[in-house]
Amino acid sequence: MGAYQLKITIKGSKPPIWRRVLVPEGITFGKLHQTIQTAFCWYDERLYEFEFRSEGIRIVPDKENLSQKFQYLLSDEKIDSLVSGTSKFTYTYGSDRNWELTIQVEDMARDYKESWGQVVKFKGDTVPEACGSIAGYYELLESGSKELKEYDMSAVNKCLNQGSETALEEVHIADIFDCYDKSSILEIAKRHGMNGLSKLKKEELAERTIAHILDQKVMERYFLCARNSEIKLFEQVGEGDFQVPSFEAEEMDFLYAGGYVTAGPDNHFMVAEEVIKAYKEVNTPDFKEERERISKIGDYLRAANSLYAVTPPQVLLETFNKYEDKKLTVEELLYAHGLLQSYRTVPMYVDGSFVDGALAEQNGVAEFQRMQKKVPYYIPAQQEIRFMADNEGFLMTRELSMLSKFLTEEMNVPDERIPYILRQIQAEISMGGQLQEVVDGIEASGIMFESAEHLERFTSIITEVWNHTRMVLNRGHKPYEMVMKGLETVSVQRKNPTKIYPNDPCSCGSGKKYKKCCGKRG
Repeated sequence: MGAYQLKITIKGSKPPIWRRVLVPEGITFGKLHQTIQTAFCWYDERLYEFEFRSEGIRIVPDKENLSQKFQYLLSDEKIDSLVSGTSKFTYTYGSDRNWELTIQVEDMARDYKESWGQVVKFKGDTVPEACGSIAGYYELLESGSKELKEYDMSAVNKCLNQGSETALEEVHIADIFDCYDKSSILEIAKRHGMNGLSKLKKEELAERTIAHILDQKVMERYFLCARNSEIKLFEQVGEGDFQVPSFEAEEMDFLYAGGYVTAGPDNHFMVAEEVIKAYKEVNTPDFKEERERISKIGDYLRAANSLYAVTPPQVLLETFNKYEDKKLTVEELLYAHGLLQSYRTVPMYVDGSFVDGALAEQNGVAEFQRMQKKVPYYIPAQQEIRFMADNEGFLMTRELSMLSKFLTEEMNVPDERIPYILRQIQAEISMGGQLQEVVDGIEASGIMFESAEHLERFTSIITEVWNHTRMVLNRGHKPYEMVMKGLETVSVQRKNPTKIYPNDPCSCGSGKKYKKCCGKRG
């Protein structure tokens, strides 16, 4: 097996900052991306693409629809046919193309035996990804920032070796932490309540942090807060199945942040031998039962927060005990909440109620409760609870599916933007946003309605979305449910139409134009 010798230079760096890297034949562009990330000590948290300009080809991690000038390939494409036929191509990293790197194809090493990449020479110190761009790097340099550090080629190559598929069979936690920079280890330490360690050298910091997170009581407390889906993937990786589907990769974030797993290339994850051993000792039948119980309570807390924003414990108990055989008490609920609050994003407990964190921090609880209608709390179905818990409070509906189809097929909105847009719309409507505010928000995000037909079609769909969105101001009820259940005589959307145009479909859902329906009553 051979290897390509690539010189990878950060565009705009003066004098040039570069890494000369050997990468094996036959790897994918996704693996090359991971190699570049490790070679530059970056963290793979942004979008990327490779561009072969003269060939009119771009390689991206997911399906894109950005330009008719280029042919788009996915990053599971092998590098050989393109790299072997060119002398130079580019790599951009960041949604705003923050970093642009020029890659020169210098040579071919025919006797390369390894299955992973290797840095053989370099110029320039480590450039922190967090500085945002090469200009940000020079600002840090000028200020004499302590964030800057020397480039350690041997440590980088150790990480490249550690991240190879052949090295995944046995991993030790000291080797993993050796690949982290000091700030990353400090983040792990702080997550476990370890403070006052910033003056320690990296080696001592790593040693103390590793000892702490492997302590049985510390590990028990942290793993008690892991969700069932997270534990399932953790155990899968621990048993030797290292490949995690891309759509499930985020499920590893919690245990990654705690220092118990680390990421390799192409959605490969690693669990150190010491962690596997400690987990087996912790994971007794009693522990497993308690963890699953706390995971379930956390799901109900997240769902309640999405529906009500301010939730009395009794409402949560009513919902939980409606579906679960083992009944929940206030004492157990508060214990589970206190534990989850240490590591997870859950509502705060303020003055006897569970309160959305943003609302509590803004001291807006009293004002919110004045606005919230005094109606019975909506009790969600089990399926709704599971979906909201799995999707950070988002709840997909048939009407949002219609909107997704309209934005994709008629407005040519890229697939990867759709989830963000749907979440944004649902969140705004849930908090009482009106039709015109939603339209303005869509246009502010760069989606412009170029024809009256598109605006009219969008308005019709968004009215349906509005009527079928569970609103915190309605204590979880949809606007149409408020009318159907006799909780409200007429929907707020009809009471307070803001800048609705005469030809817009009427928000009452009649199917008529506004000027020929509710607009006639003005």
